[in-house]
This record gives sequence, C-alpha cells and structure tokens, in this order.
Amino acid sequence: MPVLRHGARPADLIAYTPEFVNLICPAEPGMPRQALDDRALATHRILTAAVAALDPPDHEAIGLMLCLWPRTRRLTLDQRRAQAADLYGIQPDTFRRPTHEGHLLLNLAIELYQRIRDRHERRRTLPMEEEDGAA
Repeated sequence: MPVLRHGARPADLIAYTPEFVNLICPAEPGMPRQALDDRALATHRILTAAVAALDPPDHEAIGLMLCLWPRTRRLTLDQRRAQAADLYGIQPDTFRRPTHEGHLLLNLAIELYQRIRDRHERRRTLPMEEEDGAA
C-alpha cells in the first residue's frame, strides 16, 4: 500500500499517491477543476480525523504507520511498524499479520468510508438555495 510506504502528509499524498487523494476527495462534478493541492489537504484532514476516532492504541499505531505524528517522517516503514508493534507488546513480524496490521487497516478503512458517506449524505440533503437567497 503506497500510502503506508510514503506516509499521508499532504505533500506525500501529492507526490506519491494522488490516486488515493482522488479516491478520498475526488474533484466535484460540475465544479471548476479543484487543485490536487486543495484535495490533498482535505484528504489529510479526513484521514487525521478518522485516525483520531479509533480507540487507543489503534489510533496511535496507525498514526505512526501513516507518518501523521511528529518525528515519524524520516522513519522507514519497518521502523514505524516496529514502533507500532511495541504499542501492542508484540514483534514487528507478528504485527504485520492480517490479524493485527490488516485488522487495523480495515478499521481505518471503515472509519474513512463512514466519514465520506456521511459527507455525501449531508451534501445531498442540504436545501437548495433559490435565486433570491431563500431556502
């Protein structure tokens, strides 16, 4: 997963995983082309909020994995996995198994899906403004 390898800070999203930005914050149809930079910032905000919503130590571990926390940017993925494994008191190789890292990523994916779905639902249910400004 490229987002894990390179991290999820806005500059890294733009440079290494613009397809992830397009998935989380696609350009709105019918709107002027939204800059990738703006959508990467929005993706980072959504991702950070989704990580914060996870229970401890899951939010700490996935924050490490995605380079969201200070002093994680220069760490390799293996170093970040080792730190995340320490939070659970397990070895890094054990952490990489689907029962740990896979489950953690699944929880994050569900949280992201819920936030994106809720955002779209709110947009669809907002009252349309009439030309005189009344709803």
